Amino acid sequence: MAGNEINSNGIGFWSILNLIAFLRYYFFMNIKSKSLGKLDVQKLKETLKYLESKQRELKRQNQNDTRSLESMIKYLKKDMMEQHNLSDHHHLIKQEIKDTEIFIENVKNIIKINS
Repeated sequence: MAGNEINSNGIGFWSILNLIAFLRYYFFMNIKSKSLGKLDVQKLKETLKYLESKQRELKRQNQNDTRSLESMIKYLKKDMMEQHNLSDHHHLIKQEIKDTEIFIENVKNIIKINS
């Protein structure tokens, strides 16, 4: 299949495109103004939408090489925890971070409570 070949570094074309898209999004989100002390619900909603889209993409890829998407999702969840101090809003979220579906539901509950 065209585009699925792996280059000499072992990184697929689509993996590189996903990484570029993630980096653009990440830097865009970090440029926005940060609220002090209070949860920035709008920024959290936008980041959650992005996480959900990457989770859907991961599910669609089935058995293709998903390492880059998995790494991106793991990094995004960790960054969300730090940027928004989510453990201050949900005391079990840190223990449940490995399960992306549960993490997403917990973030939705945090948004609902803080909206």
